Amino acid sequence: MNESLNINNKDYYFFSLSASLVVHIIILIICFILLKKGEDSYPGGGIAVQMIQGEDINSYANETDNTKQEIQKPIIKPGDASLINKVSDFSNRPTPLNTLANKTSLTSGYYNFDGTGDDTTGLVQIYAEKTLNVKIKYPLGWTFVDQARQNKLDGVTFWANNGVFNPPPYIFLEVKEKYLFNPSRYKFNTKLENSIAYYNDPEELEGQISQVFYIRTNVDEDYSLKLIMTGKETFIAFQPIFFAMIKTFNFGKSIF
Repeated sequence: MNESLNINNKDYYFFSLSASLVVHIIILIICFILLKKGEDSYPGGGIAVQMIQGEDINSYANETDNTKQEIQKPIIKPGDASLINKVSDFSNRPTPLNTLANKTSLTSGYYNFDGTGDDTTGLVQIYAEKTLNVKIKYPLGWTFVDQARQNKLDGVTFWANNGVFNPPPYIFLEVKEKYLFNPSRYKFNTKLENSIAYYNDPEELEGQISQVFYIRTNVDEDYSLKLIMTGKETFIAFQPIFFAMIKTFNFGKSIF
């Protein structure tokens, strides 16, 4: 009888200890998830196809102004003086431009991606979507529209919609077919956290400047990010923001 009670007591203590351990682990996981969800993020539509071009982009930007605080600043046009300072100031928050203007070496008059460091403090909004688990930070005062194909993310367009820039900068994030990749098309490549970025110097065509980064991954999809602007000075001023966005880009499966 006593032996039976002792065995039962041991089983009870073992069960209590195990239950307590499981409960504490669950509490820690819940706290971690809540902290992750506490970030200032804007979920992507995921499966909603939205085609916005030309004048439709301007009307979409005007609609989003009703839900976001409008920033009142002078219009910045290509060729405007002190672009670096104005671009740094437009969000009223620290940006990578504050330090990169003096420290980054230039290639052919443009910023060098490898020399820009990892300062992403000026990117205070987060785009996140569920089909490919894509996540990227972007500046305050910008908005986005995403597109889907076959119920998966196909691309996202980011642009400044606060009336500060005329015309505004555009950054295009696109999902790419892996079999189309050709490394010989690119002059440079840089290792990122979980991918490799392939890119060339910016291209100039009739006053419009663009630069494309091809993100080669080890998952089923590759990606590209492209910055396009009018005016070389304005483009150079925005390059560090573009580079910082690339360095925040993430994708693939996640536990949380």
